[in-house]
Amino acid sequence: MTKAKKGISALLALTTAVGLSACGSAAGSSGEAEQGKLDPANPTKITFYSYSLAAPTMKAGMEHLIQEFNDTIGKEKGVVVEAVADPTYQQYKADISAGKPVDIVQHTFSTLDASRLNLGFKAYEDVFPKDQLEEHLKGIEPNALELGKIDGKMYGLAFTFSTPIVFMNGKLFRDAGLDPTTPPKTWADIKEASLKIKAATGKDGFGLAPNNGWTTEGLILSNGGEVLADDRKSVKFAEPAAVEAIEMWQDMYKNGAHAVGAEAELAEQFMAGNMGMYITSTALYSGIRKASEAGGWDVYGTGLPQFGDKPSIPVNSGSMLAVRPDSPTKNAAVWEFIKFVTGDRGYTIITSEIGYLPLRTALADDPNGLKDFIDKHPLYRTNLEQLQRIHPVAIWPGEYASEITTLFSDAISKSVISDSNVAETLQKAADEINKMIQ
Repeated sequence: MTKAKKGISALLALTTAVGLSACGSAAGSSGEAEQGKLDPANPTKITFYSYSLAAPTMKAGMEHLIQEFNDTIGKEKGVVVEAVADPTYQQYKADISAGKPVDIVQHTFSTLDASRLNLGFKAYEDVFPKDQLEEHLKGIEPNALELGKIDGKMYGLAFTFSTPIVFMNGKLFRDAGLDPTTPPKTWADIKEASLKIKAATGKDGFGLAPNNGWTTEGLILSNGGEVLADDRKSVKFAEPAAVEAIEMWQDMYKNGAHAVGAEAELAEQFMAGNMGMYITSTALYSGIRKASEAGGWDVYGTGLPQFGDKPSIPVNSGSMLAVRPDSPTKNAAVWEFIKFVTGDRGYTIITSEIGYLPLRTALADDPNGLKDFIDKHPLYRTNLEQLQRIHPVAIWPGEYASEITTLFSDAISKSVISDSNVAETLQKAADEINKMIQ
């Protein structure tokens, strides 16, 4: 591993230590995680809180994933998963506070440390059998396995997962005399192509939401900068390489090479066929593809742009599975669900019906897995290639995760969309954050 890998998502961290009474040790005296006996005649009910269940483009696929588990492995072993839609990433916190059982959460990366410290989420090594865990993790992309680790233990297993893609409108490219099959490779190429599209068509050439924190981190890393120090005791996003990266982004705004708007506005503009290039998560691919078909234009894509000859370093968006079973029987039940949804069948459903990457990458070439689907939608191979050099989004120090997220996001947005001095703006935010952490 090279640099420490870093994190996204603006979520409020619950700071009171609630619900910990339901999170007692599940390890036996030997230190081995204790597994209770499951009984198909008396199934164990576990709860799964999922924000994908509340997303219109993901709901059906997630429901299929859960129902297939309940109808197969769950029925055979004696496990029933009760799903709870959590659109604001807050319901699981409220239910933990109310003393309700919250067993598995589709959790974002940036606030994982806060949940570990305050909400009783547990390390996989402490609740699941070591030999089974090691065996199950074989075949999952190694870089993905590092994403949910804190202090050497896995507090979250990567689940629904994507990398940033430059989606391109083939029609607007050709109208501007550009070839969408030879996509821009560097940020300088992006600027040049964007200005050509705007001049030729009157439509915006490029968009990247300034509040898209996870892609921002990849931009900084790609220029040789850092966001969060390896020991997580200071932030580094005000150092020269990071400042230079954000200044490049600000320059695109100043020179008309960048559309104005937040994430939802830019997505709507691109899907309407009114923007040449848009950087966002792979998870939007199915929606973008349907919009392009309806609008009579074709969609192309390429990976995160690079600075000159430096290889780009994308970071991940998406989620992990964080767990807090409160008994040996729950340990066993939760483990059966985890194995299914992050196994071959689970990732086949996740990729083909929801749109996220298969972290079991061999499925992309498996005729019994995703080969036909990936061959039909080759843009996924760009994502799979980016997995080889991905760095995790920052997991902010738990006590200050909410404050840090806000300060970082606000400083980036101000730097990009205004005439502010980028170095001064980022340094001010970094100083405030470092005072909190240190």
